[in-house]
Amino acid sequence: MSQRINLNQVESSERFYRIPKLFTDENSYYFSMKLESKFAYALLKDRFELSVKNKWVDEENNVFLIFTVKELEKVLGCGKNKVIQIKKELTEYGLLEEERQGLNRPNRLYVLNVDATRKFENQTTNKPSDTK
Repeated sequence: MSQRINLNQVESSERFYRIPKLFTDENSYYFSMKLESKFAYALLKDRFELSVKNKWVDEENNVFLIFTVKELEKVLGCGKNKVIQIKKELTEYGLLEEERQGLNRPNRLYVLNVDATRKFENQTTNKPSDTK
């Protein structure tokens, strides 16, 4: 039996995470980022869209999301150290900011936009992975 999707099913069809095309462009600043970080960005961006719908904004009207380390461990199928490493790489690439809330409250995460102006930067420039 065919699994083709007809027009009536488009809206109710499977949901997908979206990964920016710049992540797969070999001339892109983001190309050398680890695959798990690229996937994590897609997960965070999806959760970001939920935050927009729920109007989760801070005092400056910036949209934030809550995605605990434990939740990311479960969704990504990895341990705490790997999640921390992924979040660090996203931060180094300018794709994520984290704000501590204190008092046993989860940190606020701010997903940042992919910078298309970096698309054609020379691959030998100081990317985060080059400065380690």
